[in-house]
Amino acid sequence: MENEFYNILKKDYRLVKLLHKSDKGKCVLYRHRQLEKNIVIHILNNASTDVYSVLKRIRHRNITEVFEVLEINGQTVIIEEYINGITLAEISETMSPIGVKRILLQLCDGLSALHSVGIVYRDITLNNIMLTNDGIVKIIDFDIAKLFKSSDTIDNNTMGTMGYAPFEQFGLNRTDEHSDIFAVGVIANLLLTGKHPSVKIFTKGRLGKFIRICTNINQYERFDSADDILNFLKQYI
Repeated sequence: MENEFYNILKKDYRLVKLLHKSDKGKCVLYRHRQLEKNIVIHILNNASTDVYSVLKRIRHRNITEVFEVLEINGQTVIIEEYINGITLAEISETMSPIGVKRILLQLCDGLSALHSVGIVYRDITLNNIMLTNDGIVKIIDFDIAKLFKSSDTIDNNTMGTMGYAPFEQFGLNRTDEHSDIFAVGVIANLLLTGKHPSVKIFTKGRLGKFIRICTNINQYERFDSADDILNFLKQYI
């Protein structure tokens, strides 16, 4: 399997560049020699294939498409689509409420699809959401996502990005869709004010109410689902 995969990769694709490298693994951009289409290959160390195997079955405009998941020589290899665009972290100016609403509607549409198959993302940040050149929001990088189990009590491993991850994500309770919703509220506040809600919280109108609900310390006082957020935001013009 290992030699076959890398032989095909070498024959049909050319390496474009290393996109990212860390202790967890690396992310590499390749381009098909004849079709002139890009793909991204993640090579991860000590990673479970559970989440990516579920993602392989999902086709949603707001979720990075996973083409194949392989286990090669003790590593997890994920082949996925290349997204031509920028991360939300690369947007240098604050956005208008209507612009933020457009982002949130797409983001929560993607989260709704993930949650419906039991995936809790656990790392919604400005760096992990991309905006394509066509204005489509894409959720990327599922390295610390998990499959939710009703038998879960608390998270055994403290994972997530400080400031975006809620308290329960650091071993105080179990993480579920409410944890992703907290991060959505942080994202909205950052896009509107450029600040974390603990520093400066947006308070105007329906979006202000939305942020307060999302970032409630008590996870069960937040919106119950991404679909609830969609219904709430669609009432806001």
